[in-house]
Amino acid sequence: MVRKALGLGEHGEIETTPQVRDGNRWVTAPNPRRAERHRARAYFRGWDGVRRDVTVVANTKAAAIKGCETRLTERLRQPVASEQTITKSTPFTTAGQVWLAQAARTDSGLAARSGFDYRTSFERHIDTDGSSLRGLTLEQANDPQRLRIFLQTLADRRGSGASKLTRSVISNILNFAVDSGVLTSNAMRQIRAVKSQNPKVELRDRTRAFTREERDHVIAYADQAAARLDLNPRSVRRRETAAGLIGFLAGTGARIDEGRSMRWDDYDPTTGTCRIRGTKSTSSDRVVNLPQWLRDRLEQRATRTGRNGLMFAAPALLEGEEQKWDQGNSNAAIREMLDGAGYTWAVPHTFRRTVATLLHEAGVPIVRIADQLGHADPGMTARVYLGRDFEGDKSDLAIHL
Repeated sequence: MVRKALGLGEHGEIETTPQVRDGNRWVTAPNPRRAERHRARAYFRGWDGVRRDVTVVANTKAAAIKGCETRLTERLRQPVASEQTITKSTPFTTAGQVWLAQAARTDSGLAARSGFDYRTSFERHIDTDGSSLRGLTLEQANDPQRLRIFLQTLADRRGSGASKLTRSVISNILNFAVDSGVLTSNAMRQIRAVKSQNPKVELRDRTRAFTREERDHVIAYADQAAARLDLNPRSVRRRETAAGLIGFLAGTGARIDEGRSMRWDDYDPTTGTCRIRGTKSTSSDRVVNLPQWLRDRLEQRATRTGRNGLMFAAPALLEGEEQKWDQGNSNAAIREMLDGAGYTWAVPHTFRRTVATLLHEAGVPIVRIADQLGHADPGMTARVYLGRDFEGDKSDLAIHL
């Protein structure tokens, strides 16, 4: 009988043999009912490609088979993702886990925040019940039609933003397979960006910056909201932290995650400088000089909270200076202040865009603005972060025409 070749991580049938003792040897029992023990044996091919066997001996046939199954499970346990190799027949979700493990390495060049977003998108939209990619192999998933239908369906159900991020995840997985010599091409390169057929009504204006007066009004409103006398201590801490974080974003142009990650140890009150530990890329790790008004605010905060741990730690904990403020909770706290100040169109990132715009209006070179924001490409600073005003007065331009 021709035996089927075993693939990686596969095992053959478990064969059992009843045995009796013959002197110092164990031999096959002529009558299975009179067996003194049972031997179970199976061959398997490990993840390293080597064919081996597992043998278990027990008093009963059932116990021998169970022991062999347990041993096979142990031997064929999937290696950790960082040590796995992939082939065309590898499940697409397994290949995704391998890529995520590589992306999480410190030498990958990928920021921790980006890695978190990629893993969240992967688990939420790809490796989940109902995903049309979940049951496919790497080779099967590398199909333009399948990928286009998957992304279009995702865009219509979950929005264009979810589709865009998931597209990046899929493309990175396929690129990893190409770089590993498993695939010859990345089908995602043949697919244009897709957008939802049911776009949501956008309540926020992500291209607009605050004027200096609007920025100052938000900061003042946040301070007043924190100073109300009818608040319980926990609400006071929450609003004071939100006001402090708003001031920091407005005075530095830091991303909100960078602000939430700021430590007192990274601030030098003597020179008025602080090191912002970039969360987006290696180039975003930078030192900035703080304006005097922000230095004064930080001194006031240090008087209340001390100079240990995180600068804007989770306000829910009295002794939580090492507890980072949750992203959702911090966004909600700032959202409350923006809405209360009357700027429902703004988002936390508006402060970052405002810093870029105010510096540009002051005649600061784009390269220096990029240094302030932690951008590796000054061109991106000019294209994306300078506030635009398509509806406002342009009389200052008309006089030159």
